[in-house]
Amino acid sequence: MDSLTYAFFGLGLVAVILSVIMLFARTPITGALSLLGIMLTIAGMYGLMQEHFIAAIQLVVYAGAVMVLFIFSIMLLNLKKEVLDFKLMSPSFLGTLVACVGLFVLLVSQLGLHFESYNYLVPQGQFTPQAVVDLGGNTKVLAHALFSQYYLSFEVISLALLVAIISAVVLAKRKFD
Repeated sequence: MDSLTYAFFGLGLVAVILSVIMLFARTPITGALSLLGIMLTIAGMYGLMQEHFIAAIQLVVYAGAVMVLFIFSIMLLNLKKEVLDFKLMSPSFLGTLVACVGLFVLLVSQLGLHFESYNYLVPQGQFTPQAVVDLGGNTKVLAHALFSQYYLSFEVISLALLVAIISAVVLAKRKFD
């Protein structure tokens, strides 16, 4: 394995560790900052795969705008640290932990078998590397597909984000009244 593979797996390991920290965080701001770290490591993974445009979008949209919205919402709602009756050694937690680890091992083994048996002769779609170059580059092809073929999906997602923002403001206003 080369150094890029080690870096990729290192970033993956950091993302997994941050996700565990996020799940067991005692305060909402710690969870949000762990999620920010996950978004940054995912952007790094995209960068290692030579997908620089997607890495930049990951940084700008998710690590930038969405995380600012999350942290703003947490501060606006003024979430306090709650006392939880969560016990790490309860039978339900241990059963869930065993089930999750078993599911993870099964998933990884099946993915390994799939990629071992896969002959890597993947049929290419309509956007071969030469077709992308002929059309003017990755950004032009992506923008054309996003704003023509996937326009409705793009608008529905923006509408859903608008509804989420309005809902957060209504909930925060209700708490202050």
